[in-house]
Amino acid sequence: MIRVDNIHPLYFFDDYKFPSPYEEFLDGLAGASADLHPKRLLNGYSKGFFPWYQAEDGMFHWYQIPKRMILYTDKVKKTKNLNKKLRSKNWEFKINSNFEEVIKNCATIKRPSHMGGSWISEDFINAYTELHRLGYAMSVESYYQGELVGGFYGVGIGKYFSGESMFAKKSDASKLALIYFCDLCQDNEIEWIDCQSGSEHLMRMGAEMIPKTKFIPMLEKAIKGE
Repeated sequence: MIRVDNIHPLYFFDDYKFPSPYEEFLDGLAGASADLHPKRLLNGYSKGFFPWYQAEDGMFHWYQIPKRMILYTDKVKKTKNLNKKLRSKNWEFKINSNFEEVIKNCATIKRPSHMGGSWISEDFINAYTELHRLGYAMSVESYYQGELVGGFYGVGIGKYFSGESMFAKKSDASKLALIYFCDLCQDNEIEWIDCQSGSEHLMRMGAEMIPKTKFIPMLEKAIKGE
């Protein structure tokens, strides 16, 4: 790991090691790497780091943000309308039935301009598809009358799950997938989901912000499967 001085100091991850997650990083930007090797991804997620986007020079930027959005799986908000859809025969929910289509659909969602429209580049798709093949990345899918209309994908290690991106082609499709997944998590004693930087959409679903000092110990415990 080489310390380099740029606009603000950051790490260039030239091996698979990461700095202490308790360090403070300006704007949450911790460093960059030249690739998204599975070992690098797993080591990064295990310490609470995540790659957010690929810069024009091809480097992948890694973040460790001071406040984290999490969703306790027993606190996800369910309305009568959503519960009705969950029980409807028109809707069906699956795990890992079509990972590649889920991540490709997520890649079409517009992102902030500094990320070039979408942070899910072809390199991201290839890296997470390989992680999926190894059993660490998964997709949660919503089908309406047999057609894939929404869902999300993320990374799971032990009892830790980090949600990466969602998409919806039909109203409530991603919400339903999230509720379905939270119910599965509770059945498997997974108490919370990492939503990373989060969004108003997830806040409305019951997610909340916690400081990094609280998040990291929770992460370490979940990674061990505790």
